[in-house]
Amino acid sequence: MTTEEIEKLPKNYIRAEMKRRDITVKDIVELLKPYGENLNVQSFNNKMTRGNFSAVFFFKCMCALDLNVVRLKD
Repeated sequence: MTTEEIEKLPKNYIRAEMKRRDITVKDIVELLKPYGENLNVQSFNNKMTRGNFSAVFFFKCMCALDLNVVRLKD
């Protein structure tokens, strides 16, 4: 994997899991509230566009999506 691919991985992973679960941005914003993330749709989209967020935010998303395993490669 290239550095560029690795940098895009968290954003792509979140988006893919949302799609698999048929969860909208509005839904994930609500699901993240119990984890201390008080975002709105626009601020979530901004984070995803930048793709530059903390590992803590990534894992909060994974918990909100009820995902227990994160695979980096198939």
